[in-house]
Amino acid sequence: MTYPKKPSRALGRVLLIVLAVAVLSLAGAWLLGGAYAIALPRAFNSERWKAADTWSDTRCSMIADLQHRVGMVGRTRTELYRLLGEPQDEDNHPTTSHWHLCPSFGDVYILEIRWRGDRAISAEVRDT
Repeated sequence: MTYPKKPSRALGRVLLIVLAVAVLSLAGAWLLGGAYAIALPRAFNSERWKAADTWSDTRCSMIADLQHRVGMVGRTRTELYRLLGEPQDEDNHPTTSHWHLCPSFGDVYILEIRWRGDRAISAEVRDT
């Protein structure tokens, strides 16, 4: 005499697979998302950038356009300060400047510009 398979075992397998896919999807979204996935992309606008609140998504929505169309690397401090406003540095280090972008898991994403002399040599978005 054979007994039918218990539905709980099959259901358990399905739930385990669904849970694994969900965890992997969330991890992938977190790793690939970041500041670029916070809001729908918008064109960079200097006045809106300068007026933006750090706890909104305004600057994060403009960062891709700022990096790829407008460009920052190679520009002078004067040019970038005119575009972005005064940096929001805490340490006033001569080789780096920071601008707050938007919230990130209780922290904040920042735009970090590295300088060589008066020229920007890199522009990176990172979590603090």
